[in-house]
Amino acid sequence: MGKGACGVAPHQAELKRNPGFLASLKDVTSFSSKSGEAEAAEKERILQARQSMKAKKGEKTEFTWEEVEEHKHKYDCWIVIKGNVYDVTEFAPTHPGGRAIYSLGGRDASDTFTAFHEPRTWSRLKEFKIGTVTEPDAKSTAVIKDFREMRNKMVADGLFETSIPYYMWKVISTWGIYVAAAVVMNSFADSVLGYLTSAMLLGLFWQQSGWLCHDFCHNQVFKNRKLNARFAFLLGPISQGFSVDWWNNKHNTHHAVPNEIAGDTPVDPDIDTLPFIAWDMEMLRDASPTIRKIVSKQHYLVGPILFLARMSWATQSFLNAVAITSIKETSGILAHYALMMAIPMYAGYSLLGAVGYLMVAQLFGGWFLGFVFMQSHNAMEVYDGEMDFASAQLVSTRNIHFGPLNDWFAGGLNMQIEHHLFPTMPRHNLRKAARQVEELCGRHGLVYENVGWCSATCKVIARLHDIAKQAHVVKAE
Repeated sequence: MGKGACGVAPHQAELKRNPGFLASLKDVTSFSSKSGEAEAAEKERILQARQSMKAKKGEKTEFTWEEVEEHKHKYDCWIVIKGNVYDVTEFAPTHPGGRAIYSLGGRDASDTFTAFHEPRTWSRLKEFKIGTVTEPDAKSTAVIKDFREMRNKMVADGLFETSIPYYMWKVISTWGIYVAAAVVMNSFADSVLGYLTSAMLLGLFWQQSGWLCHDFCHNQVFKNRKLNARFAFLLGPISQGFSVDWWNNKHNTHHAVPNEIAGDTPVDPDIDTLPFIAWDMEMLRDASPTIRKIVSKQHYLVGPILFLARMSWATQSFLNAVAITSIKETSGILAHYALMMAIPMYAGYSLLGAVGYLMVAQLFGGWFLGFVFMQSHNAMEVYDGEMDFASAQLVSTRNIHFGPLNDWFAGGLNMQIEHHLFPTMPRHNLRKAARQVEELCGRHGLVYENVGWCSATCKVIARLHDIAKQAHVVKAE
């Protein structure tokens, strides 16, 4: 496990986490952090301190980094951007990018903000400004300074400009997979091979829709963000049955703090996978003997879990849409199931048979999605504490070799390093950015990991096996 470059103490114990795959099972396995009473007492203490600070508002407008770092809670959240201190506590619950903003509480958010927001968003910051920080460049490492120069050059070179025809072709061709699944089912409804081929194509349609929804949600396509949101709705709730709100909260937090943990608690929701999988020994520090026993078999469990991944995410999405009482998202998800059920029912299957067909398609879709996800960050560095934006992305992320087939199957996410550094860069330009990123890594002695699918899979299984062998000797403190 790596240590954050700036050595900042862990800060996310009270952060309301958006559970990753299977994380909700923690409640029934007693793998929880604070008790309800302790969390309530902590909240009250923070709120009282905040009220005291508000009463003195205006008396102080310059803060040290140590003072800023005290405001790292969801009830009291400050961030620093370009040397200015912003109190975003009251804004955070309505932040369009979800709860990712909490993961940056008490930190320098300059480069994360730049990576995700369009230029006109900067004008909104003034309403949250409460002062400035002393020594604003104290956390600017050599890597981040070089990264900023590189990004500015890429903007000037047009690498953030989108090819609209490319994305329209991607939308049309992706929906063509849905049509192909329907044609195969209707033509070979009585054939086991036809049934499985159609279900496989439907799972592939969900995977490819996921990559496209991801691009629109990252605002890679249109400058008009409302137009991106409309396409995201088509490709999220309707095409996949996934909630965009759920995705924003989970995925944007992952981007802000990839592979970060605070003590034994994952800050990145994508590695919040106990009780079945631990990506670092520290995650098992306070784990029960039952959880450690399960983890000792994790290198065998990871394969079957991939098949179930899409079912878990679809369930979380629907429950999220209902919980936030979003009529639009709930209606979109229901429309999704109607469209998917139409394929087998039009071919003559009963309602029960249609449900069975969707379950088989879910298994295919889960593997297609999970296999790509597993390669991107797993068996890379898991770190505790704050790193600068560029270093955090580079040490925790892996590329898979470029090529037409890999680029298509992974939706450009085989160029995961470049995507994490430049989340709003259109996928068709990521390869153009790769050489410059690799050169930056060379200048600063950072590993630029670019391997094949087989090599990446072996690395992941080896890491899981290594942790599994040690799981039984980890003692709860």
